[in-house]
Amino acid sequence: MENNKVIHYVLKHDNVKSLYMIFIVSASVFLDVWDLTAFSFVLTLFKATFLPTGILLGLSVAGANLGGIAGAILGGYLTDYIGRKRMLIYNMVAFVVFAFLIAVSTNLYEFIIFRIILGFSIGADVTTGFSYIYEYISLRQRTKFYSLWAYSFAVVALIAVFTVFLLYHLVQNIIIWRYIFVIGGVFAAIILILRSKLRETPVWLYYNGDSKGAESIIREVYGDTLIIDKQDKQERSLKDIVRVYRSGLNKEIIFTYSLNCIVGFIGWGFAFYITYMLFELHFISFFQILEADSIIYFFGFLGAIISPFISRKFGIYKASVIPSIIAAISLFLLFTVFSNILPGYFIIPLSAIIIFFNYAGPMAYNAVLNSFIPSKIRGTANGQNYMVNKIVEAGSGFAGGFLLITIGLRYNTLVLAFIVFSLVLIASITGRSRYFTSNMKSDYK
Repeated sequence: MENNKVIHYVLKHDNVKSLYMIFIVSASVFLDVWDLTAFSFVLTLFKATFLPTGILLGLSVAGANLGGIAGAILGGYLTDYIGRKRMLIYNMVAFVVFAFLIAVSTNLYEFIIFRIILGFSIGADVTTGFSYIYEYISLRQRTKFYSLWAYSFAVVALIAVFTVFLLYHLVQNIIIWRYIFVIGGVFAAIILILRSKLRETPVWLYYNGDSKGAESIIREVYGDTLIIDKQDKQERSLKDIVRVYRSGLNKEIIFTYSLNCIVGFIGWGFAFYITYMLFELHFISFFQILEADSIIYFFGFLGAIISPFISRKFGIYKASVIPSIIAAISLFLLFTVFSNILPGYFIIPLSAIIIFFNYAGPMAYNAVLNSFIPSKIRGTANGQNYMVNKIVEAGSGFAGGFLLITIGLRYNTLVLAFIVFSLVLIASITGRSRYFTSNMKSDYK
C-alpha cells in the first residue's frame, strides 16, 4: 500500500469533473478503436485501391500496432519522466499530423510508414491516458469506469458502422477509406484544443518534488486545502522500463497480460476481419454486412454494461476467466461452421457471443492492472501492458491477413481458438491472487 496524503485524498474523494476529464484524456482509446473498427469495415475498399499482396495487406493492417509497440514502451517511460499532461498534448499533435498524411498517401509504402508513426502516438497516448485517469478518480469512481475500454470499443464500433454506411451513400467511391482517417484527424484536433485546459495530476507532481503544485491542484479541482510534506523528486532512468517486474507482483502482471493477449487476438485476429470474412463468404450484401456488424458490436456494448456488475459480484478472477472460456469455445464452434459441420447461419450469432464475452470479461485488463500497480511506476506499467497488447495485435493482425489469404477462414479460426484456449489456461493459473479472487480488490484498501 502506498502511504501518502495525496494518493489517499484522491482515492477517497470523487472528482466532480471525472466524466468530462475521462472523455478528453481517453480520446486515444476512442481513436485506437476507430482505427480498428472503421478501417476494418472498409478494408475491402482499401484492398481495391492498392491491390496489396498478403504480406503488404498484413503490414497495412498491423502498421499502427507496430508503431504502438514503440509508443507504449517509450510513452510509458516518458509519461513518468516529463509528466502526464505534456505527453497528452504531444501525442495528440502527432496523431493529427499523421492521420491527414495517411488520408493523402499515394502508395502502400507511404501508407504503412505514416500508419506506423500514427500508431506510435496512439500507443504512447493510451499509456498516458490510463495513468492520468487512475490518478484523478476515487475508488468508488473506478468501479464506474471499470469497463471503459469495452465501452469505447462497442460505442465507437457502432458509430463507425453508421459512418461507413453514410459515406457509402454519399461518396460512392472506393476512396471512402481515406475519409475514415480524415474524420479521425478532425476529432483528434478538437481533443487537442480541449486538452490544453487540463492540469497535471497531483500524484505526479508529488512524486516529482512539487508539493506546492500538488496542493494547488487539489485546491483548484476539489476545493479543499491539503498540507503536503515535501517529497524529493524521484529519479528517472531508462531502467524504469523494467522496474515494474521488480515490484513483487509478477504473478498479477502475467494474469493481466494474459487477459490483454486474449483481447488482442480476438480483437485483431478475429474482430478486425469480421467484415472481410462476411464479404468473402458472398452470402449477404455489403449493407447487410454492416447490419450484421452493428448487431455484433451491440452485443459488445451489452457485455461492457454487465462487466462492472459481474466483477463486483464474483470478483475480477471469475469475471475475467469464465467469459474468456466461453469466447474460446465459441471460436472453436465458429471453426466447425467454416468446416460445414454447423450451418452457416451460426456465423453471426457466434460472432456476437465471442464479442459479448470478450467485452464482458478480459476487455477490462487496463482496469485490472491499475487496481494493484503502485503510482510510482504507473506510467511504466501501463506502457508495458499496452506494449503487450500492441505486440499481440500487430502479430495477430499481420498473421490474420496472411492466413486468411493463404489458408482461408477455417484454419485461421482454428489457430485463433487454440491460442485463446492457451491464454485462458495461463489466466486461470496466475489469476489466483488476493487482488482478484474477491470483490474488486485494490492495494489501496
